[in-house]
Amino acid sequence: MIHRLIAYSLILLGIGGTIYMGVKGIYGDRYETPSMSIESFRRQLADSSRYILIDVRTEAEISAKPAPWENTIHIPLLALEERCMELAEFKDLPLMMLCPTGNRSRQGARLLRLAGFKAYYLTQGMF
Repeated sequence: MIHRLIAYSLILLGIGGTIYMGVKGIYGDRYETPSMSIESFRRQLADSSRYILIDVRTEAEISAKPAPWENTIHIPLLALEERCMELAEFKDLPLMMLCPTGNRSRQGARLLRLAGFKAYYLTQGMF
């Protein structure tokens, strides 16, 4: 667990992608994680686009201010790597990562994209 925390804290954001420093060495992705604005996302939801919503906030944040959409799956960012197999049934559907600012959701989307999911995040967060 401590290695994962160190890896998340050492994420280096660069122009050509992200470099992750993990227990087994350094690895990276060579793409930008797709994102969209909250307005665009609301329009797509209204047009019945099928997104699986994943809230990566902590329990305290969710208790203080619940997600504005129903049927949101809550998986905190630090538990996402361990629990990503729970999302296997959604492998072919787009996943929208949610957090207040877009920072943690971007990290979660990158992690899930490395695992083979179609993950996106909201550029400026969900609030």
